[in-house]
Amino acid sequence: MKKSIAMIMTGLMVLSLTACGQAAPAEAPAAEETEQAAAEASVESTEIANPWRDASEEECRQLVGNGFSAPEGATNVKWSVMDSGDPYRQLVQMTFDLDDKSFTARQQATGDNAEDLSGMYFDWTVEDDVTLANWAGGNMAGKCKRFIGDTEWVDVCTWYDVETGDSYSLSTTAKDLDGFDIQAIAEAIYDPNKQFGANAPEESGELQEHIPMVNLDGCDTFTQIVDKLPAGSGYTNIKLGDTDVLLVASWTFDDLEGHNAAIDAEVYSYTDSGTPQYAGFVEAAGTAYPLAVNNDKLYVGGNHFMKVYTSSYGFPCWDEFAWEEFDTDGKATYYYRSDLHDIADVGADENGVLKDNSVLSRLYDECFSGEILNFDVIK
Repeated sequence: MKKSIAMIMTGLMVLSLTACGQAAPAEAPAAEETEQAAAEASVESTEIANPWRDASEEECRQLVGNGFSAPEGATNVKWSVMDSGDPYRQLVQMTFDLDDKSFTARQQATGDNAEDLSGMYFDWTVEDDVTLANWAGGNMAGKCKRFIGDTEWVDVCTWYDVETGDSYSLSTTAKDLDGFDIQAIAEAIYDPNKQFGANAPEESGELQEHIPMVNLDGCDTFTQIVDKLPAGSGYTNIKLGDTDVLLVASWTFDDLEGHNAAIDAEVYSYTDSGTPQYAGFVEAAGTAYPLAVNNDKLYVGGNHFMKVYTSSYGFPCWDEFAWEEFDTDGKATYYYRSDLHDIADVGADENGVLKDNSVLSRLYDECFSGEILNFDVIK
């Protein structure tokens, strides 16, 4: 909020509950029944009171796209996840301290509808419509709300990315927030390195920079690579083009369809001399796009792109790569690249610009009609 908000006094309403009678005492349950009920109540209470599980920043980055990071100067930064039951709509939370205040930032894919994730429900004293800098190129619509109570003030900022279908919230509580600007903090947690396309290769065929999990010294087979993998990682063997490759994922998740799915993978292949080599790294934009194969091609996607990998001399290359970019007015431009095909064959001009989204839609259809990869998990 870019302005100071004057104190608004409100009246208090006190509700009293009085007993209307007294029922006859019921028969006391057996001791074992009491103990069982207490145990069940304890479990239920624990589950309700502790819905969050600790997580790493990297895991949270992989669960949601276009994420945030702690602002400069923040301390006591902690990440957590509330499992929603839907692996594609996990609720991610970051808490941190800054300038003697504690903050909670949340993000979740909510589809076509914006949602207030803050969990703060007050009769708001002031509500302002704002436009956040940084987010969506400085054109992100948001709302800042403030509650002024007798003993505490509450500030909440919420915003919704219509392009990705993600809702965001940032909240803080303090004894006095007069002169404080929560909008500035919402803008400060924007992380350009976590936005779609931040790590996109600039030249055709170039893969993301990545440090492999395994040192290949002493490895003569894929099996020996697997023997070196850390707990929690996963692996699977596939045919990529005409090449047998080993895919190694840093982590996996249950997609509720019978797969230990993954969104990233190190790619290993064999050299001409028969020794294993690290061949590259691929990564999708989130759990809504688990790695999939169709006709010996690997599909790696996100809300605004789809990459289709095959193999060239044992290394992954783009069979097709289509994506969309939006200008400040929300108008989309569609692009195409390929390491193997003439881009004119799909109607792209010399700059790779397509006239519509038909190619991107086709690649999405191929991906979703393919087979989600199932990774064996290292225990």
